This record gives sequence, C-alpha cells and structure tokens, in this order.
Amino acid sequence: MPHLHDDEIFGKVLTGLDVTGMENFTAWVHGDPSAERFGLPPVGLPMGAGYAAGNRLVDTYLAATGRTAAQALHAESSEIIATTLRRG
Repeated sequence: MPHLHDDEIFGKVLTGLDVTGMENFTAWVHGDPSAERFGLPPVGLPMGAGYAAGNRLVDTYLAATGRTAAQALHAESSEIIATTLRRG
C-alpha cells in the first residue's frame, strides 16, 4: 500500500472519521480519482487512502494490544481509533 506510512494522508483521513453517509464513502475510502469518476466532490485524498489509513489504524491497535486480528474481530471502532491515537 503506497500510502500506508504517509502521515499527511493519514491525518487527512482522520479528519473525516465523523463523516457519514454512503454518498461520502467513495471519496473518503477510494480517494478523489474514484469520486470524480462518479461525479462526487473530491476531498483531497489519493487513490486508496482510506484503505491505507484503516490498515494503519488496525495494525497499530493490534501492536498496542498484543491481540491477533481474530481476537480483535469484535473490537469497537472507537476503541481501535482511541488506542491508535494514543500511540501517535
């Protein structure tokens, strides 16, 4: 994933964590190129940025807690995000 360790992109995705609605999914998860293809407004993210940020959130959570992905399957998203943000 080309954006996995990009702090600027990760920070931008974090600003959109409270954005809701399926009409916003494409821009925030797939990135501006996909959003523009479907006539949706861009948000300033490259292709796949949301996936990379999600991967980073989960990887950081798993490292911080020592849990496996299987053990963390039912963890609340708020717990994952809070743990990640505490780790920096």
